[in-house]
Amino acid sequence: MNTVIHFIRHAANPNPDGIIPGRMAGFHLDETGKKQAKKAGEFLKDRPIKAIYTSPLERTFETANIISDFFPKAKITHSYDLIEVESSHWQAFKLENLYLNDYYEAFLNNPETREVPENLNGLTERMKKFTFNLCTEHKGEEVICVSHIYPIVALRLSLEGKSLQLVNTTDLPTASITSFYFDETCKFVKVEYHETPR
Repeated sequence: MNTVIHFIRHAANPNPDGIIPGRMAGFHLDETGKKQAKKAGEFLKDRPIKAIYTSPLERTFETANIISDFFPKAKITHSYDLIEVESSHWQAFKLENLYLNDYYEAFLNNPETREVPENLNGLTERMKKFTFNLCTEHKGEEVICVSHIYPIVALRLSLEGKSLQLVNTTDLPTASITSFYFDETCKFVKVEYHETPR
């Protein structure tokens, strides 16, 4: 029996200043985000979800809380392993200025760079370790993980054997669902993807 781990990017949050939030606190879901999270829950409501894991940032655990309404028996666990990439070198930058940041450029273009606190290789290893541990713990079950764009994209690229440098060209809309399937030995089998409408 397959183990299925549904990774959901947090739902939409207002960002009127157009900055990179990174790991900063204070970014909450708006009404659009709350509706998105509800739609994601509705999409998965017939799945036998046993547990919900979430990054500890507000926009993720608020998404998880709304989704949990569809799975009252599923316990919510906050996990630091699901947090956004360590982006202290470019968080709070204006979006239009992001590509002028040498650290961000190094992060995108060199998975092994030592110029940033967490490079793509490190992020990928963090996510793979968490995912395979979760697969072992929930073998034959289905669980939900609410996380952020870079952790989810890096995990998918790695599991599919693709270059991590594609992270720069891989879109992942808010509240989208990336479902990873693993066999009874926790070997990766396939991925399914669903975009939740706004």
